[in-house]
Amino acid sequence: MDTLAHAVYGAALFSRTGLAGGRRGAVDKQLRAVACDWTLWAAAGFGLLPDVFSLGIYFTQLAFTGEPLNFSAIPAYVLVLYKLTHSLIVASLGLGLLRLCGKPLVVPALAWPFHIFMDIFTHPHGPFQTPFLYPLSDFAFNGLRWWLHPWFIRAYWALVALLWLGIVIWRRRRIRPKAAS
Repeated sequence: MDTLAHAVYGAALFSRTGLAGGRRGAVDKQLRAVACDWTLWAAAGFGLLPDVFSLGIYFTQLAFTGEPLNFSAIPAYVLVLYKLTHSLIVASLGLGLLRLCGKPLVVPALAWPFHIFMDIFTHPHGPFQTPFLYPLSDFAFNGLRWWLHPWFIRAYWALVALLWLGIVIWRRRRIRPKAAS
């Protein structure tokens, strides 16, 4: 899946504004209150983390050097970073450290392993398959080449839009008091 979708799914599922906030959540009548929900931004950031700390570093380097993007000439360090950031083992260690150091970040940080879970099934064999057991194993599934299937891209964006719509409706639904007998 594309990197932006990972951020939006992470925020939808693992922030107080999103599903992790439960029935009450952090949704307020003012958009400003939602924008100030730090868990929304943290979950989006953790959703971005695996791609930003691997390919993002390479793309930033290309932007500063002016070199053209060449997927066949990606440096080995980028592929190692990709494997590390897309490993459920590394993500579990990261979550464990967060649990010890910064408990409030644990729920938003679940967007990281969720990113990996989505990539397991949407990345085919090749340099960007998802070796989710790295460094113990390079095993990976031969996933769907999502970028070649416009229907799939439309489906996952429609699904996240429906997810956000469902969260808003769920939170706005009023439970009417029962009439006195």
